[in-house]
Amino acid sequence: MWLDAMVIVLVLLQVALLVLSWLQGRRLRRDLIGQANAGGGVPALLLTNTLNQIEHRLQALDERLRLLDEQSRAVRPAPIPAVAQPVSRPHQSATHNYELAQQLAREGCGLEVLMERCGLSRNEAELVQRLYAGRT
Repeated sequence: MWLDAMVIVLVLLQVALLVLSWLQGRRLRRDLIGQANAGGGVPALLLTNTLNQIEHRLQALDERLRLLDEQSRAVRPAPIPAVAQPVSRPHQSATHNYELAQQLAREGCGLEVLMERCGLSRNEAELVQRLYAGRT
């Protein structure tokens, strides 16, 4: 009988410990869920994995960019030969252009030549030609 009473007490003690363990597990789960929700609802492990993926992608893009930069440096296009284009020279003063236009008009150059070599508009070239053509 003594033994039976001890067995009953031990069984009740084990049941009480099981109930306490179950209640503590529930409380821990509730606290973990509360902490996850306080962090924006995203677990820290998920954030860490996402950041690692982003870092790997950035490293891959950096490597591709470095390779493309090396390739672009290795392949240099052939220089385009300069084509003589009629361009007015901005470093020359306007008076120098008009003096040149006067001299060319005296020598009998046409409108197109005056426009190209002196940077004159058509109306200016016609005026210079009218004023100075035929004069010596």
